Amino acid sequence: MEQKDNRKKCRTIIIFLIVTNILTLLLLGFFVMNYFQTDKKLLVTEERLVSSDSTRMELDTLLKQTAIELDQFKGRNAQLDQFLGEKNDSLQQYAKRIQTLLRAGKITKEELEKAKDELDLLRYYKRKYLGQIDSLSTVIVGLNKENETLKTDIGKQKRKYEDLSMDNARLSNKVAIGAKLITQNMLVTGVKLRSNGKEKETQKASQTEQIKVTFTIAENFVSDKGSKDIYLKIVGPDGATVYNQAAGSGTFVYQNEESLYSTKKSIEFNQLAQQVAVYWNAGTPLFKGKYKAEIYSEGFKIGQTDFELK
Repeated sequence: MEQKDNRKKCRTIIIFLIVTNILTLLLLGFFVMNYFQTDKKLLVTEERLVSSDSTRMELDTLLKQTAIELDQFKGRNAQLDQFLGEKNDSLQQYAKRIQTLLRAGKITKEELEKAKDELDLLRYYKRKYLGQIDSLSTVIVGLNKENETLKTDIGKQKRKYEDLSMDNARLSNKVAIGAKLITQNMLVTGVKLRSNGKEKETQKASQTEQIKVTFTIAENFVSDKGSKDIYLKIVGPDGATVYNQAAGSGTFVYQNEESLYSTKKSIEFNQLAQQVAVYWNAGTPLFKGKYKAEIYSEGFKIGQTDFELK
C-alpha cells in the first residue's frame, strides 16, 4: 500500500513539472515575440523620420531671393513702399508656418510633404505679389514721365495743362493712379438685326443699324472692385462725334472739359480680365467712310481703334 502511494506522488510531481515547463516555454515564446514586434515598430518609426535640412535651406534661399527682389522697388514712392510692406508681411506669415513645421531636426515624411506644399504655396504668392508690385511700379514711373512731359509743354497750352497737372498731382498721392483700366483686342463691327432677332455683321453703311464694339479689360489688382462706367465715343468721317440722345448719348468730363459720348455701359469690375461688348443704336442711316471708336473710363482714354463703313 505504501509503495502504491509513493508511485502516485511521483506521478503527480512529474505532471506538475511537465505543466510548469510548458507554461515556462509559452511565457518565453510570448516575451520573445513581443520583443521582435516592439523592435520592428521602433524600426518603422525610425524609418519614417526624415531630415528637414534641405527643405529648411530651400526656405532660407527663397526668403533671401524675395528680400532682394522686393528691395529693388523700395524708395520709389510712399504708397508703393506701403504696398510692399503689406505683401512682405503676408509672405512672412507663410514662412513662419513652414518654419514651425521644420522646427525639429527630423520630422515624419508626412510632415515634410506638408512643409514642401507650404513652400510651393509661398513661391506662388511670391510670384503673384511681385507681379502686382511690378505693375504698380511701372504705372508710377509712366505717370512721372507723363508729368514731366506736361511740364515741358505747359508754355504752349498753359491753361489746359495746368488743370491736367493739378489732376495728376492729386492722383499721384493715391495708389489709385495705377487703377487705370487697359483695353486689349478692341474690335468694331456694324450690325444688322434679322427678323428673328439674331445679329448679322456688316461693313455696309446702308445696312448698319448698330455699332458693336468688343474688347478685353486687362487684369488690374490695383483698381478697386465694383461698378465702373464705360463711355463709347464714335467719331464720324467728318470729325464730329456721332450723337443720338434717344439712343443714350450724352456728355462726360475728360481733361476738365465737357465732351460728347455716343453711348455708355456700366460693368462690374472684379480685378480679373473680362470681355466687354458695347452696342450703339444708330437711329438714322450712317455715312460711308472711316470712323474712329474711343473708349473712356474714370477720366482716362483706355482704348481706341479705327473702322470703315462702305
